[in-house]
Amino acid sequence: MGEKLKALIIMDMTNDFVFEKYEHEGEEYEGKLVAPLGKSIMEPIAALVRKAVNSRTVSLFRLSKDHYDAFTNPELELKIAELGIDEVFMTGLVDEVCIHLNALGFLERGFRTNIVKGCTAPFDPEKGKKALKEASACGAKMVYDIPDDIGVILLLEDEHTEDSEEIKSGSWPPHAMKGTPGALTVKPIREALEAENKNK
Repeated sequence: MGEKLKALIIMDMTNDFVFEKYEHEGEEYEGKLVAPLGKSIMEPIAALVRKAVNSRTVSLFRLSKDHYDAFTNPELELKIAELGIDEVFMTGLVDEVCIHLNALGFLERGFRTNIVKGCTAPFDPEKGKKALKEASACGAKMVYDIPDDIGVILLLEDEHTEDSEEIKSGSWPPHAMKGTPGALTVKPIREALEAENKNK
């Protein structure tokens, strides 16, 4: 048996979900499905990335997540099995949808599952609080930090390009990121990750 790894999960911290308006290469774009509190967790997540990459060598992977449930991309289960991940620390957007659903997904598959307080945000604070409470009742631990021995950072990010299936269910507006940098990881987190690549 190889070493079991701990993974920092960063969920949907992309321009389209964080900024009402954002600039990229001199052009201005509008976010299509903005979580108003998303901006408040950019720096806390970037700080976790810096902590992880300063502690040891960390592998970085970005996997497309075109549905609420990241496990609809079969590559996710293959990657976590290949890497030997057995514990995850979840951050990102949003508490009552992707954080909640995917925390349950990791728990159902037998992973030790942690949600990092102060590093996730809801669309609706009341619904977010209820969702985190339910995830906790199902076995997710609420923690305030990550350990020093994170071995993997997984970016699970909604791409929604012209080739992806649109979200059209419930009250969520359908959207596509065709021709925009909407699916690009927000700058503070991207810079923390890029600093790690330069150090290698």
